[in-house]
Amino acid sequence: MAQDLESRPGDPDLGTGPVHMVLNGILWIGRAAAWILMPILVLVLISVVLSMAKVGTIFSWDSDIFLFGSKLTLSSIGDLLWHLFGIMLMLTMAGAIITDSHVRVDFLRQHMSARNKAIVDVIGHLFLLIPLCAIVAYHGYDFTVRSFHMDEGSNYDGMYDRFFIKAFIPIGFGLMLLAGINLTIRDLRALFTKQSGKADD
Repeated sequence: MAQDLESRPGDPDLGTGPVHMVLNGILWIGRAAAWILMPILVLVLISVVLSMAKVGTIFSWDSDIFLFGSKLTLSSIGDLLWHLFGIMLMLTMAGAIITDSHVRVDFLRQHMSARNKAIVDVIGHLFLLIPLCAIVAYHGYDFTVRSFHMDEGSNYDGMYDRFFIKAFIPIGFGLMLLAGINLTIRDLRALFTKQSGKADD
């Protein structure tokens, strides 16, 4: 298991010690979640075929089951597509931040030195990323609990138990919060290490 989580060529600097373990674990979650794209593609194909065949209800059964209620419909498949896409998005966002593969609009940063880039990242993480993720994770948890107590579900023969998909909002932003904290520690450690190295010289 430990060997599976080792950084591969091209991976970013994940730091050392606990920081390395946390960031590597988040990357592993993101890579695993990316495979959700495969069932999404299969469900798109099934949805198109059933829609062309004008099939409404695919299966039905006597007792309710988690998420689907008492029947599987074309609307259920449509909802499942969005649910899976949302789960994939929530679980891969933190990994994109760690690998620096998210979209950036800071055109000035690309011309900066590695040290100045680290300083910009630390400031951005401390004053933007970490507070935003903490706020969304906190309210996302409340959002999920209210959905659970309301027994929120579809009113058009779609999927039920919507608290399940909403639970991935605090999970996803919680992962980004962890990523932001550990990236900040990594960058600060690198900055101070370089600074002390220059002082020794």
